[in-house]
Amino acid sequence: MIKNIEMGIQVKYWIPIFILLLISAVSGYAQKKEIGGGIGVLSYTGDLSRNALKGPIKPAGTVFYRYNMRDHLSLKLSFVGGKLAGTDEKPIDAFSVVRASAFNIFLYEFAAGLEYYFLDFRSKNAPQNWSPYFYGGIGIFGMIGHQNKTATYSDIQLAVPLAFGVRYRASPKWSFSVEAGIRATFFDYIDNISEGDLFAKNYQYGNPEDNDKYYFAGVSLSYTFYSVLCPTLPIKQGYRRR
Repeated sequence: MIKNIEMGIQVKYWIPIFILLLISAVSGYAQKKEIGGGIGVLSYTGDLSRNALKGPIKPAGTVFYRYNMRDHLSLKLSFVGGKLAGTDEKPIDAFSVVRASAFNIFLYEFAAGLEYYFLDFRSKNAPQNWSPYFYGGIGIFGMIGHQNKTATYSDIQLAVPLAFGVRYRASPKWSFSVEAGIRATFFDYIDNISEGDLFAKNYQYGNPEDNDKYYFAGVSLSYTFYSVLCPTLPIKQGYRRR
């Protein structure tokens, strides 16, 4: 419990500073910048659900900034937000039958990471205009709406987003992406269930050695900003226009 509190406090302060530094580092570039957004779904696995596809699946949305560093590599700063839920309506063991617990919260995430494209699809001589890609990064997530907390913990925690996707370049400025991925955490109270008093009769406990995870899948549209630099001619000293 103490470990979760300390990690939440540390993450609350240094992760936003890290993201701001990344934004300032790339803000000076005039080319290959993108903004975008999309819609998708959120789901979770933990003490109430062992299968992300069998539990409640809730709507979510995302907005992001992308800087295309090279033909195969991009930096991405993103925000994801949406509802996240879990329930014991489909019991996974004998304890969950008695526990009959549920949660329904709003989850938000700020993350920074790198996208690696397996195919060259952006250069002028690219043989195709699409590519599968892998995304990995680091971020924070927050939770709003937990009722009757079973323990004392911070609502802001660390997340490690990992995802696979496919990106299609419809034109030099517009791109579409389909992506699905997992958010690994170091936290076991997304569902408000973890370690507890095994001798209590309320059965409000789970497996403290198995951290919760949440998942995001969606489609997005992005717009690329291009700056065309005009060539300049050197003016010789002493030259007069006639």
